[in-house]
Amino acid sequence: MLKGLDMKRKILIASGAMMLACGGAMAQEAAPVATPAAVKPADPFAQAIAARQVADFARRESDPYAMLAAARMLKQVPMSDGEVPAEGDAAFSPDALFAEAKALARDDQALLLQIRLAQSAAGRGVTASAFGKGLVRRVQDVGARNAYRFTVTAKGGEPLRIGAIGDIGTSMYIRLLDASGRQLCLDDNADYAPVCAVTPRASGQYRIDIGNKSAAKSRTVILSN
Repeated sequence: MLKGLDMKRKILIASGAMMLACGGAMAQEAAPVATPAAVKPADPFAQAIAARQVADFARRESDPYAMLAAARMLKQVPMSDGEVPAEGDAAFSPDALFAEAKALARDDQALLLQIRLAQSAAGRGVTASAFGKGLVRRVQDVGARNAYRFTVTAKGGEPLRIGAIGDIGTSMYIRLLDASGRQLCLDDNADYAPVCAVTPRASGQYRIDIGNKSAAKSRTVILSN
């Protein structure tokens, strides 16, 4: 009798284990497939600043491949000229970075061909891309120990970002003030590429000072979103 009861218990335990296993498998099959997270829209300002940082790395390491990457990153960002730019162009432009990549490549013919193909892959004047309208770009000569001043109209509650990329080795700064003269941002770290990013509370006019603390003028690219 006891043996019969033990056998029944074993059968019940085994049946229960099988049901749990089957239930777990069914639950796994029924679980919805996880969808990949949505890709964030491309940020043109962030990519332009990142291109500058990669170019800095390429110069430090004498790395033509990194410089080619920086040139391609910057070329992807559509730009519109906010004003008639100064004559010539600045060091921070796709063509200038491609030229630096060629110089670093020396006589590596395979790499030089790759650089030429990347440079001619797409024309200027991008009208539509993942970046939307892209950035407003100005090229301005900023005199030695002088400043270039301009105003922008910004929307309250929306990010306002201004970047200035001067000649390598210069000391530049950005100061951002509201209509009352209150300073909202100052980037003055003896760097050639300062950035200011704020979110104004109210819509209105904002003044930007791009200053050059160096002893020589600086051909400066000014970027704004």
